[in-house]
Amino acid sequence: MGRRREAPVAAILVALLAVGVVGGTGYAWSRWNDQVATDTDVESVVDPGSRDEQLPDAPGLPTAEPEPEPAYEPPTFSTLTPTANRPRPVLLLVGDGWAAGDGASGDDASYAARLGSDLGWDVRVVAEPGASYLAAGEAGATVSELWADAPLADIDPDAVLVQADYAGPDPDVDAVTRAISELGDRIAADLPGAPVVAISSFRPDGVSAKDETAMTRAWRAFDGTLVLRPTRLGFADLPTGPAGNPLDAGHELIATSLEEAFREAGLVPGG
Repeated sequence: MGRRREAPVAAILVALLAVGVVGGTGYAWSRWNDQVATDTDVESVVDPGSRDEQLPDAPGLPTAEPEPEPAYEPPTFSTLTPTANRPRPVLLLVGDGWAAGDGASGDDASYAARLGSDLGWDVRVVAEPGASYLAAGEAGATVSELWADAPLADIDPDAVLVQADYAGPDPDVDAVTRAISELGDRIAADLPGAPVVAISSFRPDGVSAKDETAMTRAWRAFDGTLVLRPTRLGFADLPTGPAGNPLDAGHELIATSLEEAFREAGLVPGG
């Protein structure tokens, strides 16, 4: 009889011990979880009594790396070829003083003239020294304003080339990207389906690689736009004169580099 009475007492003691262990574990877990929330400034959302809880990562563990951005895929264009009504395809170049030929010994030595001569194109130039995406040029126009004032009906371009700076060192990145987006929207609305080539800054002095990538990405957001970065393609280091403008050899290097890029993109035969 004595042994039979001891069994229930032992069972009760075991049950009480289990409750104590579980309760202590739950209390300790709750305190640890609250400390995690304090350290990470995140509300505690884990219920230690739940069967479906998932332990949060302990503080200090490395976070997952973000997915890498997809590689830029340059567009492929239809070749610009002469027709019976248009023996010379028309390229509209909008930009700054380099597009206007600053630094060249004469009109025929500018990179715009060389493009026309080498490719057999009719290159029309709407440019202004000092014009950029944000800053007005010598006559008071930004690149976007130059586009807005261009006589598109008379020029009737087959393709568009934009070449401009970011407005000097340490530009307002958000303002530049907005200006690029607005210009891209205008071009797409005025000339739907026309091939567009955008040359990023030859001299991104004072601009971090991250900021330049953000500004370049603003052009890449438009389908049918080829973005060329002279600093990456090897034609940013140009022979320049005292005023910092490219000499004839510099204009020639720009022209030949553009011609190669046009061929690779399909605008010119032989790519």
